Amino acid sequence: MACVLATGIFVDDKSQVARAIDYFKHGEGLGSLRNAIPVVLDNGLAEWLEAGRDQGHALLGVGLMGTFCEMAWNQGYDLYGHDDSRFLKGAQYVAKWSMGGQVSYTANTRRKGAIGGWSGSESATAAAGVDPTMTRPIWAMITNHYTKRRSLSAPYLTQITAKSSPEGGGGDYGPNSGGYDQLGFGTLAFTRERGASTGSTPRPTASGGAAAKGSSGPDLAATGSNDLVGWSAAVGIGAVAGGVLMLRRRR
Repeated sequence: MACVLATGIFVDDKSQVARAIDYFKHGEGLGSLRNAIPVVLDNGLAEWLEAGRDQGHALLGVGLMGTFCEMAWNQGYDLYGHDDSRFLKGAQYVAKWSMGGQVSYTANTRRKGAIGGWSGSESATAAAGVDPTMTRPIWAMITNHYTKRRSLSAPYLTQITAKSSPEGGGGDYGPNSGGYDQLGFGTLAFTRERGASTGSTPRPTASGGAAAKGSSGPDLAATGSNDLVGWSAAVGIGAVAGGVLMLRRRR
């Protein structure tokens, strides 16, 4: 999904951007928001499906969904706030669980497999065990969006971000997949206080529909201090790693 969205942005193919965003909202696979985060709890958290698998894959999923939402945000689509900020609730759940907190989990059976390869199903009845020292460079961007851009409370995200700061580059997290699944450098690129509004840029609502740049709606990518610079480190910086492009804005 991240590759399709990044490619669509890079070559300015609006149909591919729309394809990726529609799949995020309505797709049948586990990358679709409601399949990745199937159960919303009364305590403001939402169960991350792969917490029943293992910690590494759950962290990978949060990181990739954050990347996907950030790319969409910079094109004028608010997926961070989609479905009553469902991603925030799921990320909070994973953050609490990864720090050793107790979380509930609804038993489920999910299909798994690869085209032309292995297939089958897997059942999970409880959240897997965790190593509270395990971390990946995924938290700074997500936390900065919700707590700085949107001024929302996200205590577990705030705690785990502080615990894992400063985020190094992807290669600082070991030689296996956890060391290269994310680009990293989140503390450098996304830790910045929101600047005072000059009144020149309308502020979007947290869960409102997306508006692309140039439309009659707000330019979501322009929120923050000094337009895009406050949130994307510098105009024109593109991060392409593992098929993801996070910072490029549609012109």
